[in-house]
Amino acid sequence: MTQEVAILGGLFNAFLWGSWAVVLKKLDGYPLDAFFLGLYIFSFVFVWIFAWIVLGEELFEEMAQVWRERPAVIIVALAVGGTFVIGVRITLTVFTAVGLSVTAPIQTFMSLILGTSLAALVGGRPAALAPLDLMVACLLLFAAAMATVWARIVRDRSLFEGAASQLRRAVGDTSRRLIAKNMALVSLASAIITAYPLGLSYSLRAPGREYGLTPLSYMIVLVTGSLIGALLASGAILTQRRQWSLFLRAGWTKHRYSLIAAGAHYGGNIINAFATGALTAAVSWPIGTTSQLWTYVWGLATGEFKGAPRKSYLLIATGALLYLAGILYLRWALLRST
Repeated sequence: MTQEVAILGGLFNAFLWGSWAVVLKKLDGYPLDAFFLGLYIFSFVFVWIFAWIVLGEELFEEMAQVWRERPAVIIVALAVGGTFVIGVRITLTVFTAVGLSVTAPIQTFMSLILGTSLAALVGGRPAALAPLDLMVACLLLFAAAMATVWARIVRDRSLFEGAASQLRRAVGDTSRRLIAKNMALVSLASAIITAYPLGLSYSLRAPGREYGLTPLSYMIVLVTGSLIGALLASGAILTQRRQWSLFLRAGWTKHRYSLIAAGAHYGGNIINAFATGALTAAVSWPIGTTSQLWTYVWGLATGEFKGAPRKSYLLIATGALLYLAGILYLRWALLRST
């Protein structure tokens, strides 16, 4: 896969990552953990069927060989699969409590700075990409994320009688202690999710690292760990709240949302793995953070910004341009020394 194709693939997987959570608005009282468990059950089935169709018996032969030569590769991928889903689950809880405007800055900073740094440290980066160039690209992407976050804040100020009254209502309804708790939770969740690029950096075969799993074999191990993590996290909550019957008796009208989300979530993961195989995680991971832009695009499409001032739309457009600038800068930096 060429770098150009890998970058385009990374942008498409960002679209998928930024789109699957839209179905949360359709749950209509259906327990979040029932949806979450269904998401990873369908992901497991989807990835295994797809990998078996493409690779057949080669899938097991490759994993057996890697296990004999370097078992840590498989163990790490399995552990990462079970770990990052817990971070995703915590993020969804915090998002429903305090909203995207509070969670996005922390998530974006942790993903871009911590996630990219750890990925580069563990898995390396393309020789043509200087550390300073990677830093500049990440700063452009972070600025883009902050522009879109500010667009929502401007919208809220306009639609909810100003920032001061909004803050008073938030404090009155939840208390400063609860807000601080949610901020701590989203920081924890964001740190946990950085396990995802770390797993790619260590266990996926990429430029400069000959050992490791090929993309589909890696995804098989990752999704198996994800299902285990979802069973432990959401399964425990469903048991505690005695909601297993809601999950087991839910019909197609509910399970279809888990199926749609699984296709976007792990479809994006598969594309990201192939892109990482060509670019390394230090490059593919920052590209994936453009998923936040699509969250706002879906907000526009569903009418969340109806009645918002022009400034909100201008800020979203600015964020889109900054995202484009970050991607183009990355591509230029990769080409410059080749």
